[in-house]
Amino acid sequence: MVNEKEVAVIGLGPSGVTAAIYLNRFGLTPVCFEKELVGGQVNKTEKVENYTGVGSIKGPELGMKLDEQLSFFGIKPIYKEVKGITLTKDKTFLVSYGNETKEFRYVIISSGLRPNPFVVPNQEKYSSKGISRCAICDGPLYKGKDVVVIGGGNSAFEEASYLATICSSVTLVARRKEFRAFPSAVDSLKNKENAKIYAPYVIKSSEGTNSVEEVTIENVETKEEKKIPTSAIFLYVGEKADSTFINIDSLNKDENGYIVVNENKESSIKNLYACGDVIKKELRQVSTAVSDGAIAAHNLYLDYSKIHG
Repeated sequence: MVNEKEVAVIGLGPSGVTAAIYLNRFGLTPVCFEKELVGGQVNKTEKVENYTGVGSIKGPELGMKLDEQLSFFGIKPIYKEVKGITLTKDKTFLVSYGNETKEFRYVIISSGLRPNPFVVPNQEKYSSKGISRCAICDGPLYKGKDVVVIGGGNSAFEEASYLATICSSVTLVARRKEFRAFPSAVDSLKNKENAKIYAPYVIKSSEGTNSVEEVTIENVETKEEKKIPTSAIFLYVGEKADSTFINIDSLNKDENGYIVVNENKESSIKNLYACGDVIKKELRQVSTAVSDGAIAAHNLYLDYSKIHG
């Protein structure tokens, strides 16, 4: 039988943590699932500087603070990946994780993003020998060496700036002349003496004996090629919503998997809410994620109160 006070929270980035804390304070019981670390993507970010009231903070440090706040409220995450969510004939949700399945009346999806697939020539050969998607995780392995960053968004520029503080040189390669990153992120990298930006360029090949040693890039317009020595390639080529595990055909999602919600963070499915990076919205920042989580939890509680008083 469904425990009406239990609410599944899928993903514990800033939005999921906030939702869980609010649910707890409303007297509900958040059952929280996280497949990696509390904090989500912030753990893979070198520095957060635009979260109001916090100032400049290392991404992993912010992740630890979020974890500590959950502990303060006695919320213990289930560290397992949710493999599926289905809707029953009674309009409850079956959440599958590991070898277990649990039934809920309410669910908040805060599963964030997953990286777009991107194939580097010889990627299989160098998958653990010079190709990475996390500068904060693997950057220290290349201290004092030359590295290449692929991408043109905020993550690419911000992590390239971080790598420039520990690596001998950083070369950022972007497909377009017009960057998707904020001007401040672009300027930060441009001000690094050991950083270069090539745009519009694409990666043509990667070579090396036992690991990556060199890449060839090609100008999209002129077809001019350049060879760049490198010990690593860091990929920041965009992301999509991590929502493929939701097995409900009637859920309204856009072409990139982002869940469509209303101003109350309600999805097209009754009692299914979503918040943070997984929803369709204009600005994906820690501050907006926290706001989303609070709004989702508040409106879920209002709905619960109408039924249960």
